[in-house]
Amino acid sequence: MTQPNATLEALEHILREQHGCFICHYGRQSGRKYLDGVMYESVNDFGLRQRLIKNMGFCALHSQEILTFPGAKLGAAVIEQAMLKEALRQMSRASASRGSIFSRGHKRIHTSLISQRNDCPACLHEQDAEQRAIEELVAHWDDAWADLLENAGGMCFNHLMIALRLAPKSVSSTLKAIHERLWEILIAQLGEFIRKQDYRFRDEEISMEEGASSYRAVAVLTGESKIVIPIKPANGYHVEI
Repeated sequence: MTQPNATLEALEHILREQHGCFICHYGRQSGRKYLDGVMYESVNDFGLRQRLIKNMGFCALHSQEILTFPGAKLGAAVIEQAMLKEALRQMSRASASRGSIFSRGHKRIHTSLISQRNDCPACLHEQDAEQRAIEELVAHWDDAWADLLENAGGMCFNHLMIALRLAPKSVSSTLKAIHERLWEILIAQLGEFIRKQDYRFRDEEISMEEGASSYRAVAVLTGESKIVIPIKPANGYHVEI
């Protein structure tokens, strides 16, 4: 297919090369490019620094990811030093909680801190990229996308629901049909995996697809991750979720 823009070219490439929700994969790639730019070009940018301080840095996942860039330890050190200084300032301002730790006031403070960490700039960048990708996809949908999507295993539930809200009726019907087929197959694989745990059927071999079905189900329901989990180390089989 000849695509009209870079976003759709990237989506097509992901669909041809990777299994699972291609919107998740696209978001991860966009987030990594964003972090790469931060680490090598913007680590001393005052505006970004203030934004990171406000949010107490990146989330746990992206804080770990910045350490994976070659030669990025200096940038990580600059960022984390600033965050630790802010942590000290917040700690010094914190007053001792009054009453039980289960008091309503304590719960409000706890919720506020969680909300603060959910504003990770890299997470927000990924979410924006995923939203734009879905908008481009449904605006330029044709039958070739359907074949690619089904062969790659479909979208995760969250991104599918966004696509269904944005897509015209004809595209929405196609997306529903694709995922009904894929998810019915996955449900059957889960069922076979469960059945073969019964002592009466323990002699029946569990297929690779059945062995990976729980992990694929988690990815469908919660989105793709970057964790590679070994399923059958003896034969080298693994699944990326």
